[in-house]
Amino acid sequence: MGEEAIRENWVKNVERVLSELSREFNVEAAIVFGSWSRSGGGDWSDVDLLIVSNSVSELSILDRFSLTSEFRKWRVDVFLYTLKELENMVNKENPIALSALVEGIPLIMNREVEKLRRKAISTYKRTGRVWIKIT
Repeated sequence: MGEEAIRENWVKNVERVLSELSREFNVEAAIVFGSWSRSGGGDWSDVDLLIVSNSVSELSILDRFSLTSEFRKWRVDVFLYTLKELENMVNKENPIALSALVEGIPLIMNREVEKLRRKAISTYKRTGRVWIKIT
């Protein structure tokens, strides 16, 4: 499969996931991160997709995992958090949150998540596989 066809395929899969999630929740942010945002991924690579939705605050982590596991059929790994959870992850230097916010490709982003993104970009940088606080 050519590079353009691979890209079109992951875009189509992410659109499917966003469509499904938007039926259930208010998606406040959607960010592609990981290998697809850093180097373009490849035929072998799943798409990592961070979703921010305060609508999921009442769902347990296990319920969220169960909900998002259905998207594995499209090779999309969905990470579903509330804004508060994402803020806490940034404050604890969580690599998933930092990778998504600093290096990710925003598809949807409200003001609050954009503000958190700017904070992460100005505070952290990746050195190899480690995130370093720069301020």
